[in-house]
Amino acid sequence: MQFIDPLLERYAETFSSPEPEHLRDLAEETRSSVDKPQMLSGHLQGRFLSLISTLLAPKLVLDIGTFTGYSALCLAEGLAPDGILHTIDIKTPLATMVDRYIRKAGFHERIHQHLAPAIEVIPKIVGTFDLVFIDADKHNYCTYFGSTEKVFFPLITCNW
Repeated sequence: MQFIDPLLERYAETFSSPEPEHLRDLAEETRSSVDKPQMLSGHLQGRFLSLISTLLAPKLVLDIGTFTGYSALCLAEGLAPDGILHTIDIKTPLATMVDRYIRKAGFHERIHQHLAPAIEVIPKIVGTFDLVFIDADKHNYCTYFGSTEKVFFPLITCNW
């Protein structure tokens, strides 16, 4: 499904920073071997997430809806030097792939992957979130939003 005019998308990609190699590889593998690859955040959304994270330099980030890890890796690019990112998903078949790319990007000590329902994981995370990205099952957005009362920065949600 095409949401943005292809000319506008091509223009935005032309004037955005290039996609890092590990993200390009992840996107290619996702498109070629994962069911519903259209759920991938992708280059433009990923560069936007990286920009927001870089501007905030967050110490504690929450990413609800890992899928293949693209958004988590983009958000991790802007982490403060001692920052940690928690990414949550229930899709355990993709966990090995996600871990492989987290390691490839060099974030294996700063990204914590949780494989359980977000509503169970969120209350166990200690601290106040500086940035939260919700891109999971759409019917639970209000539940996730309500469970993240420890948020310093407004949440970013993806509605498509």
